[in-house]
Amino acid sequence: MVNLNDTIWKELTSAGNAANQVLRCLVEETGDFRENIEILAEELSHQLSYYNATAYVLPHLAMLCSKLSLEDKFFLIAHMGAAIAAEGEYPLLPDTQAYQEFQEGLMGLRRETECLITSTDISVLLQADMGLGQEFALAALAIIGDRKHAYDIWFLSGSCWEEGCVACDCGWNDEMFPLTEQTDCIEFADIDTWDKKSLQNEAVWFKGLLTLAGDEEMSQILPLVYGIGICPDCGKREPYWDWLDRFIKEY
Repeated sequence: MVNLNDTIWKELTSAGNAANQVLRCLVEETGDFRENIEILAEELSHQLSYYNATAYVLPHLAMLCSKLSLEDKFFLIAHMGAAIAAEGEYPLLPDTQAYQEFQEGLMGLRRETECLITSTDISVLLQADMGLGQEFALAALAIIGDRKHAYDIWFLSGSCWEEGCVACDCGWNDEMFPLTEQTDCIEFADIDTWDKKSLQNEAVWFKGLLTLAGDEEMSQILPLVYGIGICPDCGKREPYWDWLDRFIKEY
């Protein structure tokens, strides 16, 4: 964890270049906690971009999170999910200080997130505010599961999870691929019911969290996005995630 007085903070950037100041307010308990979390989250996840201040902020947030009430832990994790997911799209290079800081913070937040998910209070927390519950489920996906999957689902929120982008390496592509309709292009995934304990199967526990939160938007596309795409032109089979990621990178 890098001290907040270290000169490296002068070199780090965020959307408004205020991440260091807001983080200091959180650490020193200055100002309104939730308002500061919302500001920091916007600083680090504006337009789903990755900002290099994120890696250095995370260890401080992990330490802070361990001292909070369940409700405030939930709030912090939910709001920081998009910033963490963005690293999946713009991965840090191993053997760098930024990578080490990011992993240190991620490890601490993962412990807190896993404890929340498997606690008897999770249903109440998720249902208190459906929007926040959705954000927490996505944040949990970014922290415990595949960060790239979390980034992709945030990306799909631009169409309210109704349309996606797809591209096969044969050249076939569709920027308005329907996510909520039956299609012969997808072999849909069969997602089991979550037992509220196991975190082994990402699709199962992620859908379980969304179901508990009362979500009816993201949940309906999960059998598709976790399914297998079948190219209508060349017949190649590959995960839908690969179709989406190829479109994002190439188009």
